[in-house]
Amino acid sequence: MSSKAQNVLNESIAIDCLHHCLFIDPPIEADDKTNLIDMLLAGGVTCISDTVLDDNYPSTFDEFCKATIDYYLLADTLPDQVLIVNNAIDIERAKREHKLAVILSTQGSELFQRDLRYVQLAYRQGLRIAQLTYNQQGSLGSGVYEPEDHGLTRFGQQCIYEFNRLGIVMDLSHVGERTSLEAIDHSDDPAIFSHSSTKALCHHRRNASDEQIKRCSAKGGVICVCPHSIMCDDDNSKWPTVDRFIDHILHIAEIASIDNVGVGTDRWKRSTLFAKMKRISFGRTLPGWYGGFDDFHKQVEGFNYFDKWENFVDRMLARGLSGQEASKVLGGNLMRVFHQVMDKNIAK
Repeated sequence: MSSKAQNVLNESIAIDCLHHCLFIDPPIEADDKTNLIDMLLAGGVTCISDTVLDDNYPSTFDEFCKATIDYYLLADTLPDQVLIVNNAIDIERAKREHKLAVILSTQGSELFQRDLRYVQLAYRQGLRIAQLTYNQQGSLGSGVYEPEDHGLTRFGQQCIYEFNRLGIVMDLSHVGERTSLEAIDHSDDPAIFSHSSTKALCHHRRNASDEQIKRCSAKGGVICVCPHSIMCDDDNSKWPTVDRFIDHILHIAEIASIDNVGVGTDRWKRSTLFAKMKRISFGRTLPGWYGGFDDFHKQVEGFNYFDKWENFVDRMLARGLSGQEASKVLGGNLMRVFHQVMDKNIAK
């Protein structure tokens, strides 16, 4: 590993735009005294967007509120390590104070229960990134696995207006293409894809098309490439490498700009009983999703664990990105969006 890669990572605000299961036990190979927060910080990560609630199964506003309490308890329990994000300035503070900044996010928006008032209440409870849908049809629009994408609903339009007014970042991963494009058009603020690679290089349903990438980028949005092996290469007979993952980054830079790329890992592999149970449960909702990859190979070779961020930076530099460009991918581009969206009501 080069000293330059280490310096770039140390000086950057590295953001994992889609993490989840922050509260489960660490992998069994970790030291007994090591928790996931220690592992994330040691790997060079400044900030994670952690999924408070998803719509894989029916969700409610009550569930969301109860789930957020755990995050605030975590920050109260580990005040020297954890900071809950209200705005982008908090992320910069976390970097200075060597803390983990945690953005409360959702994968899906059924917690709003077709009641616009819940959007404001969720914001006051700490919600800062909201994914419009999960894989299926929702009250805001169609998920990417729906047989027919019916587009953005009227309630979806109303929610986007509220997101813009309050300062909630709109996430379009898992969202059907038509719904996502209509959402981009309806939003005054830039949107993000928190964990989606490019369909041009891997024709997976969860990946973003060139049209989605261009339309999102045109409004200043960010596509956070996901190192899921199954989403990086069509050939599931071999384990893709970090360089294949970087191919997706370079593709976005080519058709849009390096200013429109980020990273969302969708959780590293975990050698725990809970993780195995979660894998079986999720696999029943999407048979064949894992593509034959076990948990160790779930993400690409060379960027598949907490301690691989420096290697990822090293490979970006080797592929021709400058230190400044690599820093943008790590989190600089997302920070631009977060400042624009999250900070709008900071003085109010």
